[in-house]
Amino acid sequence: MRSNNKLIKFISMSMVLIMLCSSFVYAGEVDTVKDNLKGALLGDLETNEILYEYNIDKPLPLASISKLMTYSLLMDKVAEGKIKLDDEITISNNAANTEGSKFGMIEGEKIKVSMMIEALLIISGNDVATAIAEHVAGTEEEFVKMMNDKAKTLGLSSATFINPHGLPEENVQPDQNYMNIKDLYTFVRYLLTTYPQVLETTKKSELVIPERNFSRKSTNPLFGVVDGVDGLKTGYTDEAGICLVSTLPVKAQNQNSEDYRVIAIVMGAQTHPERIEKSKALLDHGRNDYIMQNLSNKDEVSDTIHIGNAKVENVNVYAKEDYSKLIKNGETIRTEKVYNEEIKAPIKEGTKIGELNYYIGNEKIKTVDLEVREDIKKANIFVRIFRFFRNLFK
Repeated sequence: MRSNNKLIKFISMSMVLIMLCSSFVYAGEVDTVKDNLKGALLGDLETNEILYEYNIDKPLPLASISKLMTYSLLMDKVAEGKIKLDDEITISNNAANTEGSKFGMIEGEKIKVSMMIEALLIISGNDVATAIAEHVAGTEEEFVKMMNDKAKTLGLSSATFINPHGLPEENVQPDQNYMNIKDLYTFVRYLLTTYPQVLETTKKSELVIPERNFSRKSTNPLFGVVDGVDGLKTGYTDEAGICLVSTLPVKAQNQNSEDYRVIAIVMGAQTHPERIEKSKALLDHGRNDYIMQNLSNKDEVSDTIHIGNAKVENVNVYAKEDYSKLIKNGETIRTEKVYNEEIKAPIKEGTKIGELNYYIGNEKIKTVDLEVREDIKKANIFVRIFRFFRNLFK
C-alpha cells in the first residue's frame, strides 16, 4: 500500500456464501414448541448464541434438574482434591429415607463417589442427592447454603435452592427450587465447560451394577429417539411439569466449518410424549438448520498489503482473534476489510492497522482487529529512490 498525505482508505469487500440449501423441515415444529410449555430455549455452548427462546426470564420450578448443581458442587471438591472418586460415602438414615425417586440404599451402607454420581445423573436418585450433600457439606442445610452461594457467584440471580434434589417441601417458602431458563442455560454452559466429563456419565442409556443386582434405564427419554444425544437431565414435579435439559454435538460439515454443541431446554411439558417431541424439534433445528462457520483464524494470513516505504514492501496481515458464527442455512455473511487512512513504516509488531467487519444483511455482527505480527522497518533512502523511479517508469 503506497502512503502519502492524501486520505488513503483501502476497502476490500468479499462475500462468504454459505452454500447450503435452506431447510424448512423443522421450522413449523419449532414455531409451535412453545405451545403448552412453561418455557423453552435452544442455544449454542461455545458462542452463547440463543437460537430459540420462549419465556426465559420467569423463575420456574427446577425439579430434578437441581441435581446438576449438586453434581457441580461435588465436582468442585473433587477438583480441589478434598474428595476422591474412589472415596466411600456412608449412607445416613436421612439419606436412605429421602422420598421420591430412589437408588435404593440402606442406612450404614458405604458406596463409592463414582457410583453415586452415576446414580445421581442416570436414574436421578433423590436419596443419592441427599447423601452427596451430607458428604460434601456435613449437613443438607449447609449444602443448600453452598448451592445458593454458588448460584450468586455464577450470577444466577433468579436461582433459589431449598434442597439438593428438587422435591417440593411443605411449610416452606419457596416450596421448591427455582431458576429462570436464561440462568439455567448459563449454568448448563458453565457445567459443560468446567466439567465436560459429566457427559461420560449422562451419555449412558442404562445404569447396570452387577454387584448390586441393579439395572435401570436412564430417565432421559431421548435415547433411541434422537441420534447423538448425550445428556443431560430430566425433572418432574406437579408444579414444574415434565422438564428436560438435553444436548448433542454437531459435526463440522466442511473444511470451513467447525463442530459445535447445542443445548435444548424444555420446561413444563404436560405429557411425556410432548416433552420428547418438543426437545427433538429443538435439537433437530439446531443440528439441521445451522452451520458453525469459521470466519477468521488468528494463526492464518488474512491479507497481504503493500507498504511503499517499508524495507519489505508486501506485508502479511492477521486477524487478532478467532471468530466463528452459527449461521442459519441460506444466510449470507459479508466481510469488509477497512485499513487505516495512512500506513507507513516503521510499524511495531502487534500494531492495529485495520479492521475486519462482518455483516448479515446491513447489520454489523462483529469487528475483528487486523494487525501485523512483525516489526515493519523503514526502507533506506536509496531503496526509496530506486522504487520511486521504478514506479515512475511503470
